[in-house]
Amino acid sequence: MRVKRWLLTALLLLGFGLAQKADEVIKAQCAKAPVVAELWHAFRGGAPRAALENIVIEFNRRHEGEYCIRPINQGGYRDLSTKIKAAFAAGKLPTMAQAYENQIALYLQADAVVPVQALGVNLEGLNPIFLNAVRFGGLVYGVPFNKSVQVLYYNRDLLRKYGASVPKTIDAFIATAKTLSEKEGNPVYWFRPDTSTFGYWFFTLGGEYMKDGKLVVNSPEAKAALKILVDSVKEGWGKAITSGYINQNFGKGTYGFSTDTSAGYKYYQRAAKFDLGLATLPGKTADRPGYAVVQGTNLIVFRSASEAQKKAAAAFLNFVVTPEVQAIFSAATGYVPVNPKAIEMPEMQERLMEDPNLEAVLKQANYAKYEPQIPQWEQIRFDILGQAITEAVLGKASVDEALDRAQQLVDKLLSGQIR
Repeated sequence: MRVKRWLLTALLLLGFGLAQKADEVIKAQCAKAPVVAELWHAFRGGAPRAALENIVIEFNRRHEGEYCIRPINQGGYRDLSTKIKAAFAAGKLPTMAQAYENQIALYLQADAVVPVQALGVNLEGLNPIFLNAVRFGGLVYGVPFNKSVQVLYYNRDLLRKYGASVPKTIDAFIATAKTLSEKEGNPVYWFRPDTSTFGYWFFTLGGEYMKDGKLVVNSPEAKAALKILVDSVKEGWGKAITSGYINQNFGKGTYGFSTDTSAGYKYYQRAAKFDLGLATLPGKTADRPGYAVVQGTNLIVFRSASEAQKKAAAAFLNFVVTPEVQAIFSAATGYVPVNPKAIEMPEMQERLMEDPNLEAVLKQANYAKYEPQIPQWEQIRFDILGQAITEAVLGKASVDEALDRAQQLVDKLLSGQIR
């Protein structure tokens, strides 16, 4: 069976929303399989879930009579993390699950994850930026799966209206945003005041979270990054979106730019009533893009799985990272292919011809950085640093007050003084 035939099936399911049909097919496949390996995931719906389910259907078809992969949605990403922690306590872990790098670090404290190379998973040719993030103590404990990077979304119509160019540097971006905001009487740079948005500015200004083995969130680079966001609101060229996603707010002002995840591209396309463009992030200088925060998860295998389930998991992971499957998954969802050879596949080439915007996503993937791979990062990301960013942007604390307080809380958390 040619890849394109089952890709067509996947796209039909995507187009008509037949998620229930996919569930029924997988249920029937697993009912007669001698080995069933559960995969817990956080794709609630839409293109990612449909694409995953159709990849699973094709894998199961190819391995009929051997084993079956059964994907099970566990809610969103934080829901999934909570349920895995509960499964640890109950001793009922699945065979595989999606996991962020910091979550892998947490699971490794309990020696609960198997190095994927020990299972026979071939990692040759995968994007080294993605692969190095799941390397702990020299061993790789996850297979990069649904990966996205931030890109610059922009309103081509607005730029044409004033004869403006797509900015390639931070200075040019700020100057352009200020000019267009003044002309329109509305802030044109829209952002969510969170750790992801902050991360782009922070990394591009030269920031690093880990310094001499210590996690630092109130460095000069961190304060400079947060000051840009705070000043953008004060000066009238930045608009903080605190309710819903950016694309859900189109029509509530003049949208010009946002620095947002490539995983949201399809949602931007559906919502935009203007000519939507994508570009690499503005850098410190024009000769290279800024650094995006890598987002998205990896697939891990738990040590508690049976040997037969581990064998099924290894076969599935080897299947998932092939150029053919990565091309299909990326074309259907907008995620960055973790195997660069996927770009050469017909499905990906056709997608790029249909939508040249995606070239920016592929280029940006070469200029990306990860947040810290420590077990406590999830709590720090959302409840400490994320809270500090929001407070400063909304004027509830100064930049120094917010980040210095966040550093104190980080220090107490990592030292065990608070939980």
